[in-house]
Amino acid sequence: MAFHNCSVRTADGVTVATEVRVNVEDGTGEDNWYGTISITHLVALEAGQTYQLVLGDGRTGEFCVQRNTFAGGEDRAVSFRGVGPLTAQL
Repeated sequence: MAFHNCSVRTADGVTVATEVRVNVEDGTGEDNWYGTISITHLVALEAGQTYQLVLGDGRTGEFCVQRNTFAGGEDRAVSFRGVGPLTAQL
């Protein structure tokens, strides 16, 4: 898995988190990517909801939260699966 800094936005473009750490695994095929975001308990990413991931290298993609779990202290580990391709912004 590759580690990146990223921002997370809601489906309507509202930023809910910035400068958070994400692990992204590119599976086989452009629509098969997934990973884990490390966030504080103050960021509300709900399981089953769709958000937009904006990586520090300029790639973006829609993702669906699969699980938001306690990771120790005030941190949360949010697992997700990409919905569509992870593409470079033009």
